[in-house]
Amino acid sequence: MSSNNPTEIPVELRPVLEMTYEGNTAHIKCKYVDRDGKECGALFFNLNDAVRHLITHDNKYRKFLSHLSNA
Repeated sequence: MSSNNPTEIPVELRPVLEMTYEGNTAHIKCKYVDRDGKECGALFFNLNDAVRHLITHDNKYRKFLSHLSNA
């Protein structure tokens, strides 16, 4: 289930993830920019899903998933 109080995005991920709101619903938006200069723009309801998605762009984000799993 989605929470009205989403998890805060870690400082290290803020260049590629941001909180956005549509009505009263919070989303995490992927701001990853590819080699062609295009921003991804995918939306997620939770940080774990957003980080799993970031791994598809760059494997360096995998370390954040293991950190979130231990929290």
